[in-house]
Amino acid sequence: MRAWFLGSVLILGCATASGDTRADEGPIVIELFTSQGCSSCPPADALLGKLARAGELGGRKLAAMSFHVDYWDDLGWADPYASPQWTKRQQRYAQALGDNVYTPELVVAGSAGVVGSQAARVTQLIASAPRQLAVTANATWTTTQAVFTATAPADADVFIAVYEETTRTKVTRGENSGETLGSDRVVRRLERVAEAGKTGTLEVALDPRWKAGGAVAFAQRSDRRITGATVLVR
Repeated sequence: MRAWFLGSVLILGCATASGDTRADEGPIVIELFTSQGCSSCPPADALLGKLARAGELGGRKLAAMSFHVDYWDDLGWADPYASPQWTKRQQRYAQALGDNVYTPELVVAGSAGVVGSQAARVTQLIASAPRQLAVTANATWTTTQAVFTATAPADADVFIAVYEETTRTKVTRGENSGETLGSDRVVRRLERVAEAGKTGTLEVALDPRWKAGGAVAFAQRSDRRITGATVLVR
């Protein structure tokens, strides 16, 4: 029996027979929809950061990503990492899951959403997530470009999400005015690299000002469920 602390919650669980993680399984994609303009988001940002740094929970490998939405930008602070593309992504999840659009929301494997600061519930969803494939993908990096190659399974397209590892922002207006907020695995680019059943190659331009990070290659079906992933470290 092993114990994990997730936030202030103590989680007990058994290690797998193969060790601390399931070596033959791909990581579970967890996506946090967050905003620097939302006063409820910093605890969820901190929780995602802990999960990202740990890379696993209870023997399940994780691929953590943070998507900053733009629908709170009119509260006095325009989140510099927000994008309408990420808002649309969350809206598609809401339609698929029969859920509302809110922050902070953590979506696990594209199949279930939860308030992103609820550590116990996040742990339950990760533990019960379906087994994930290890997506076949690789990357070559320069300071201005990344080239990705990936092979998609028969029933899902493969997407590449390029992220910055850690960011810190001094917020001067809005609900978090006066706070310096940190965020991990902040997604900056998201594009499809391979259609279902095919192998594809994708060139992605990188901004040299972005902090060092990496990418997640993940397989997602038309019903929004994610079936596999791999983390590509820069």
